Amino acid sequence: MAEAQQDIKVLEEKLIEHLKAEFGALQDQRHNWETMWQDIGELTIPARADFNTHRAKGENRRSRIFDSTPVRALTRFSSGLHNMIVPSTIPWFIISTQNREAAKDREISLWLEQAQLYIQDTFNRPSTNFHPAIHEYMQDLGAFGTGVMMILDRPGEGPYYLTIPLYDCYLAINDLGRVDTLYRLYEHTAKELYDAYGGENLPESVLKCLENNSPFKKFECINVIKPSKHVNLNFPFQMPYVSIFWLRSENKILSIRGFNEQPFICSRWDRNSMETYGRGPGMEALSDIKMLNEMEKTYLKALQKAVDPPLMVPDDGFISPIRTTPGGINYFRAGMTKDDRIQPMPTPQRIDYAEMKMGQVRQSINSAFYLDMLELPGPTAEDGDVMRFTATEIAARQRDRLSILGPIVSRQEIEMLGPMIERTMSVLSRGGLLPPPPPALLQQQVKLEYQNPVSIAMRSGELQSVSQLMQFMVPFAQIDPNVIRRFNTSKLAELGAEILRVPPSVLKSEEELQMEIMQEQQMMQEQQALQQQMAMAQTEETLSKAESNRASAEATLLGAGEPI
Repeated sequence: MAEAQQDIKVLEEKLIEHLKAEFGALQDQRHNWETMWQDIGELTIPARADFNTHRAKGENRRSRIFDSTPVRALTRFSSGLHNMIVPSTIPWFIISTQNREAAKDREISLWLEQAQLYIQDTFNRPSTNFHPAIHEYMQDLGAFGTGVMMILDRPGEGPYYLTIPLYDCYLAINDLGRVDTLYRLYEHTAKELYDAYGGENLPESVLKCLENNSPFKKFECINVIKPSKHVNLNFPFQMPYVSIFWLRSENKILSIRGFNEQPFICSRWDRNSMETYGRGPGMEALSDIKMLNEMEKTYLKALQKAVDPPLMVPDDGFISPIRTTPGGINYFRAGMTKDDRIQPMPTPQRIDYAEMKMGQVRQSINSAFYLDMLELPGPTAEDGDVMRFTATEIAARQRDRLSILGPIVSRQEIEMLGPMIERTMSVLSRGGLLPPPPPALLQQQVKLEYQNPVSIAMRSGELQSVSQLMQFMVPFAQIDPNVIRRFNTSKLAELGAEILRVPPSVLKSEEELQMEIMQEQQMMQEQQALQQQMAMAQTEETLSKAESNRASAEATLLGAGEPI
């Protein structure tokens, strides 16, 4: 027993040395980014600007901001991207199969639709914290170009989403350029450590804080999440990913647990080749943001001079000190000339030039945050006339704008949305919160399809081409009606449903359609047979009446010929 404990202690010491070396390398790698991130954070999102400074909670963080345009631009960017990619009001993804024929199976398609509804409900449920977390995630993505989110597994309750501030994160990528390693540096109080890990696993220094009525003393912790194969020690890891909670300040491993899939997601807005961290709109707009801030500072000084100008005062003639406050009274000797009075100092200014230039810079900042693409503008005025657009024109303009965002949104689908849905689906499945799949689905590979406005705009061109072809063929159909027969209306309906992401339950299956056609044909046949029977019965009745009338007429004639 003692030898086993000694072996565990040796392994733990080796693991700590391994973590120290790797964390030190990641710190050096991130150091070059921190100064730029700090500047961006202080001018766009001060609450998350703690890269090379550590300020107290509640401290004023907006002292450097003279113009709030970048702050508002980032807020509008995150809200617009949030509503575009993961809207709460409409389904934004569909679960399907790689095999198109298998996807047509009624049992499979209905289960996939039901699973999609379960997952969508999980995202929209307030208890999962998804939408607040994704909003913070989008803010980090817009400001710093990199967002990190944990997807926690709560037994019996399902997933919980928590965005990790970038200033806490140290990242590493794999050979494919995907982030697969996360070092999160943060602080826990003694009370929080006790609640999370119990008294048996905590070092004496933490327990003494609890005994000495110092439960809120903070200790530095690091949570390491990485592929198990990269630990390179003799720990018996059974799962692909490992999470290690390391009490760094006390050099103690508190817990080691495994995951079947990566429990965090990390995406970049844009990325240079083989760089770990991303580049976002905040970096692109940083020079304009600094310029606008300095211009606003100078502009306020110019306004102050215009409202409360510096004064020219004669050096002789005034009895008391000059009072420039409202209602101030100044005494001077009688006989002073007109030019000897107090007067404003001439300060040549063109405030309108400053206003025009600042307006241009603000527009440049808004464009850097893609507000002209994320937000659909209303009617605008040109030459005094209000421009009004039809619904078709607005849709076409929006489609053209959204197509520009296609490559950027595609990165978010690969790095954020796909792993997030897969992790959520796995958590729900392991927790028994999804219905059991049909046996036929177990042999198929599941795929995800997104139906946000960008993806729909990119695919709507196919549907538009078909519509244009049908309009083109209308004049020819008036000459030859058989032209319309070239269109397979059933396939057109399937294509439209696929592009517009219509749920499978809305459309009838091929079997249901054929059965309905057969029933309609049978009903028509039965109606025709009934009509024939009714016509024959009516004919027989008519003949019977005619025969009766003939017999009656003959009887009348015979009666008239009898002798009296």
